[in-house]
Amino acid sequence: MEYKSLVIFFSIALFGILETVFPFFQYRQSGLKIFSTNLILGLINALAVNLTIAWFLKWVWQQKLWLGFFHDINLPWVSLILSFLLLDLYMYAWHRFLHNWQLGWRFHLVHHTDCWINISTAYRFHTIEVIVSNFPKFLLIYIFGIQTSYLLIYESLFAISLVFHHSNLALPLKWDKFLSYVIVTPNYHRAHHSQLIQATNSNYSSLLTIWDMLFQTRYYPRFPGAIQLGLPQENRDFNFINLWKLPFVKR
Repeated sequence: MEYKSLVIFFSIALFGILETVFPFFQYRQSGLKIFSTNLILGLINALAVNLTIAWFLKWVWQQKLWLGFFHDINLPWVSLILSFLLLDLYMYAWHRFLHNWQLGWRFHLVHHTDCWINISTAYRFHTIEVIVSNFPKFLLIYIFGIQTSYLLIYESLFAISLVFHHSNLALPLKWDKFLSYVIVTPNYHRAHHSQLIQATNSNYSSLLTIWDMLFQTRYYPRFPGAIQLGLPQENRDFNFINLWKLPFVKR
């Protein structure tokens, strides 16, 4: 956990500097107002995960409660690649599921109400969504016996990717589009946060974009600068309490 925390801190610092020096758009609100709610949510979610998910996962590994199909593979690098791809495919499937399941969407829209996408948006998730998303992952770890080191490698790269593609970094358009055929880039993910429903229902990948290509959900915006971020029906000034109440408000 200490290693992953260092990775998260490094990615926030790096892309925080880059998005400040090379911003995609200029904020029309104070930085404190934009970042505070998201970072508070991130700290609460990290605490909740450490007290529940991380503790349980550590206990499972100590008791060796897994089936471990991947343990039968004698080539560690093959096992690593398969573990990495399986975890990333799960994140794609879970993300797409949230967008297509009404109850899941009511929690996930907390993430999509942010109209100023930046590094802190990477941690703007409802705590219930964060905790529940780990239970199917438990099943995968149990069935396939994904090793601790492999999970840590994936989670670390996932954390870097999450901050990178949510950052307000203005990559050159050609670089961004080229990289988007391999990994999720800022412009690629900004389309997913668009107010256009057909764009929101695309680009579900979290790290590798191969899943969007395979399942035909890839969409690269022709004019990234014209994207209007957030949800039009939710463009209100949410405070921290409202973000928690949002999934339970009738529409």
